[in-house]
Amino acid sequence: MKKRLLLMNNRSDSRQRGNAMTEFVIVIPVLILLIFGTIQIGLIYSAKVTLNYATFQSARLGATNNATYSALRRGLIRGLAPLYTASSDLDGIKIDITRGINSNGQRRDAKSEVDSYTKIIRLSPTADAFARYADNRNVDGTVQIPNDNLMFRPSNDDFDGANLQDANLLKIRVQYCYKLMVPIVNRLIASLSQLTDSANVGDSRFADQNRGAVDQAASRYGQLASYDELCGGRGGANDRSSGSTGFMLFSEAIVRMQSPAYEDDVGEAFGDLMCDGTHMSCP
Repeated sequence: MKKRLLLMNNRSDSRQRGNAMTEFVIVIPVLILLIFGTIQIGLIYSAKVTLNYATFQSARLGATNNATYSALRRGLIRGLAPLYTASSDLDGIKIDITRGINSNGQRRDAKSEVDSYTKIIRLSPTADAFARYADNRNVDGTVQIPNDNLMFRPSNDDFDGANLQDANLLKIRVQYCYKLMVPIVNRLIASLSQLTDSANVGDSRFADQNRGAVDQAASRYGQLASYDELCGGRGGANDRSSGSTGFMLFSEAIVRMQSPAYEDDVGEAFGDLMCDGTHMSCP
């Protein structure tokens, strides 16, 4: 009798161990996804907060430097630098900004990130505002919007429902394709970002459910870059769209102009990129 009970207990223990192993095999992949996903979402949140600050830094620098692409770009580089610096001293930080830090065998720096994976849309001043002041030019012949004595200028001198005071509000929107680095979940999250992409008009995925509102917003913002366009990289950069490792981030900032806004950026090192539709759009 005792032998029979002992044998039954041994069989019961074996079944429990078998059940525990089965449950472990089922649960462990889900647990890994949750852990990796939490880490990646935390990195995305950090990048979004940094982008918000970088966008404001870009707008603030643009407000004092004629709202040109070269100034906006410089502000973005300064603002995104914390994501790509590892040094604690000032000299080391300067080196990191230009050379970047090592990430999975690749050097990543704020300059290449801005030049390859960002797009700036200057929502204000608009093209209509510059057309209104086409006769007001600086010494280089560039159209500029007056910025002096705004308090005393008439508010009824409007164009397209705005006036000179409104035209001196610099509003920008920045798109940034952030690289996802946590394995396994990076492709999953990148696919979700690609699914909700607003510019793939020929796509039949669920983003088409709100296509009307999306197309209207894209037109208003000067044709937003698509996932493939922005994450594809520029100037020989790594194609994050084909590797499904890019995630689209957006941020906006608005500040009062502290200098006349220029329609062109002639003479600057990056003047040819201003309002080119790829690096910067000017609706």
